[in-house]
Amino acid sequence: MRIQRPKTLLAAALLACASIASAQQAPAKTLKLSFFPPATHPMVPALEAWGKSLQQASGGTITTQLYTSEQLGRAVDHYDMVKDGIAEMVMAGPGFSPGRFPIITLVELPFSVPAKAVGTGAFHRWYQKYAGVEMADVKLCMAILHDPGTLHNSAREVKTPADVKGLKLRPPNGTMANYVVSMGATTLRASIGEVRELVDRGVMNSILWPWHTLFLTKAEDKIIYHLDADMYTASNVFAINKRFYDGLSATQKQAVDSHCTPEWSGKIETAWAAWEREGRTKVAAMPNHKIHKMTDAERAQWLKAAEPQAEKLYEGVKRFQLDGATLMGELRQELAK
Repeated sequence: MRIQRPKTLLAAALLACASIASAQQAPAKTLKLSFFPPATHPMVPALEAWGKSLQQASGGTITTQLYTSEQLGRAVDHYDMVKDGIAEMVMAGPGFSPGRFPIITLVELPFSVPAKAVGTGAFHRWYQKYAGVEMADVKLCMAILHDPGTLHNSAREVKTPADVKGLKLRPPNGTMANYVVSMGATTLRASIGEVRELVDRGVMNSILWPWHTLFLTKAEDKIIYHLDADMYTASNVFAINKRFYDGLSATQKQAVDSHCTPEWSGKIETAWAAWEREGRTKVAAMPNHKIHKMTDAERAQWLKAAEPQAEKLYEGVKRFQLDGATLMGELRQELAK
């Protein structure tokens, strides 16, 4: 056997030099990442780490600039912002546009996602098969879920769907809005920064949110009744402008692709979920707060009330010649892995 190590080493060295040269020849790019939550959000350090890793992988040719707190536009406009090139990348909430993205919003079905599934990248693995169907005008980078949220309110203890009647509630998405309206609640839109004032004025008394997000509202001294249940979750996507991506060099695209994976989605989810779960402990330690643990009989009532929402969600995907029940079965199977 002939050993040709010197040639092998030389080939490896030449390949490394070629890669470095390719990166140096690639034009420098700035990726404006619009993230509508506040700068104090726990995903911010994770996104900063993502940006630094991307810069390193691209040989220093892609620099990420993070814009928080709706600096570049309203949360509800983020998908169109990246589609139109106002930002090179955004975090967009599909639930802000009811009916527009029926596949991804299947995950909004109440009580469909267990907390243990968040942080695994499972949702990304499921949705990446369908993103091209309903989000063909952007490049999907990451698809994430937040830790399951629940009902918090300042009016009274809520145990069953019958107790929802008369609540003035800020829902997280169209599905949950329909869900609580069917029980007799009225809904309104409000950003995190508006909640405290609306609660003080009596315009609003309830929210559907994860546990720690409650503290971002600065209304935690007023919102003291909590339902202890994995009631709902909502999806968010990190999407990249197609013209920006198409304008990258081959090595830059490779760097971006290596940062648009289920693994990275899991990292971003984990940072958020861990923080939200700390909020449950924090609320439990506060005086005057009441947390109601849902019984099996009560849960059955909530699930029964959710059945019409499943029918509406399944109807939405028919325009793509898809079967909602089949998609939901695939999603649940992926989340259970």
